[in-house]
Amino acid sequence: MERLMIDFSQVYGQNGTQRASRSVYNMNANNELQPTKEAPKLSFEDMLTDSMKKVNTLQLEADKKIRDLSIGDVEDISEVVLASSRADTALRLVMEIRNKFLDAYQALSRITG
Repeated sequence: MERLMIDFSQVYGQNGTQRASRSVYNMNANNELQPTKEAPKLSFEDMLTDSMKKVNTLQLEADKKIRDLSIGDVEDISEVVLASSRADTALRLVMEIRNKFLDAYQALSRITG
């Protein structure tokens, strides 16, 4: 089993300012660190958009399972409960993230205001 290890070491720039450098390693079964390719960089907007699309997909899947249950096409009700639970958890998480961003925005506006 491989584990991902990230080394955040301090590196100094040309003018003496300190900036963080990141190296990504995989730890193999023999506990040896091996450098790996860094993950592709995504913008915050892309991550947020992707998350919203996933939440929407989970909501649509749950709605479909509930419709199928109502017309009798579902053999195992646990599929419906699990899909609804996934959609509910994902929506709650997105709402909490939104609330944290609004709190941060309001705090910044009070500071600068």
